Amino acid sequence: MNVVLGKKMSIACMTILLVFTAKAQGEQPPIELTLEKAIEIALSENSSVKVADKEIQKVNYAKKSAWYGLIPSLEATGQYSKYLAPSTMSLAGMVVELPTDFNVTAGLQLSLPLFAPALWKSIQMTEIDMQLAVEKAYASRITLRNDVTKAYYSVLLAQDSYKALQDGYSLAEEVYSQAKKRFELGLSAEYDAISAEVQMKNLQPNLLEVENGIERAKLYLKVLMGIDASVPLIIKGNLSSYEKDIYDANSPSKGQGNNTDLKQLDIQKKLLQKSLQLQQTQRMPTLGAFGQYGRAGTGNKAANNPFTGLPSPASQAWYSQGLLAGLQLNIPLTGIFTNTVKEKQTAIQILQLDIQRDYLKKSIDLQIRTAVDNMNKAAKQVDAAKKNEQLAQKGYEIASKRYENGAGTVLELQNASLALTQSQLTYNQSIESYLSSKADLDKTLGIDPESIK
Repeated sequence: MNVVLGKKMSIACMTILLVFTAKAQGEQPPIELTLEKAIEIALSENSSVKVADKEIQKVNYAKKSAWYGLIPSLEATGQYSKYLAPSTMSLAGMVVELPTDFNVTAGLQLSLPLFAPALWKSIQMTEIDMQLAVEKAYASRITLRNDVTKAYYSVLLAQDSYKALQDGYSLAEEVYSQAKKRFELGLSAEYDAISAEVQMKNLQPNLLEVENGIERAKLYLKVLMGIDASVPLIIKGNLSSYEKDIYDANSPSKGQGNNTDLKQLDIQKKLLQKSLQLQQTQRMPTLGAFGQYGRAGTGNKAANNPFTGLPSPASQAWYSQGLLAGLQLNIPLTGIFTNTVKEKQTAIQILQLDIQRDYLKKSIDLQIRTAVDNMNKAAKQVDAAKKNEQLAQKGYEIASKRYENGAGTVLELQNASLALTQSQLTYNQSIESYLSSKADLDKTLGIDPESIK
């Protein structure tokens, strides 16, 4: 955990340093990214991860608050009352005014729960709440890792596709140059030169579209990483470097239990079970200890004694109510019957959760099978596309020589160059498809290579 915290601190410091350096220079310096670095920055700066971490802190405070219920409670009370109108007393047919001026009471009360089942169940529920908050935070990291990984692969795909189209444009330029030269020498028709030029210019809109696609993919990656959109990114590597990681996948017979959605449902079930137990404790008696100490005082104003008629001076009298200690037992009576309805409702919720869990397991199994099938399909496509690219390269070389020697047509050369470009695009797309499916499989299985939990 300390290693992860150290990584987060280093990433945060790096980001702050980059910002201040950019301001000093008047421009944003580029960030060179690998996949691992992109994930580290995202886990440190993404807002969804920060919100999940704050939720853990909030639940932790609730947990501490529940434990405070076991601490002895000490309360101080005080009351002062002033007589605005004199109090009176009826005596032998006469109404006598009393000289009372004010009353004062003050006291301390100490209480301590001895047997409180509901309190203990509440504390246990906060423990489970903490487990759920931690699991949700872990799930947010798994989801973010998946999103960043796929976004990074999308940038690589766009960059590799742009390079393939640039190579295709260079081939089209070469074809046009050869066709134009042969036309000028009178060795071919003008149509060949026009056709080659049209093919070359048709690639320009595709280049612009892919170039814009690179910027859009980078912008989405920046949003996931939680960095400013104006910060330029340099994405290192290419998709072909991941070819060595491709293998034929088998559907895992075990591992669904690590799925974060399943874990959250299991924790929610524990929470409902504790809630049911808490409701059942409402029928149980509670026992507590208490202690009380109090003082009271009264003040009389100067007045004639109503019995002797003689004047009485103003006076105050104080006395202690003493120190009391005892036990208090509370036994619910009506709650024995009224809480049974709530208990039945909670029991039904638990059954509903079991049904949802069964459905989720089937859905997860389908997701795993789909991801594995897509990986195997993409692995075969990569192998076929690589062989096809080699053949297309050889075919282009043959067509180019034939055209130079006047044995081939410009149409053959154009088709060969287009086939080579298409094979390169298919090769890159197949690798990206495999990597994205692998990322989805890791997310479904709850796999976290860096142990970020």
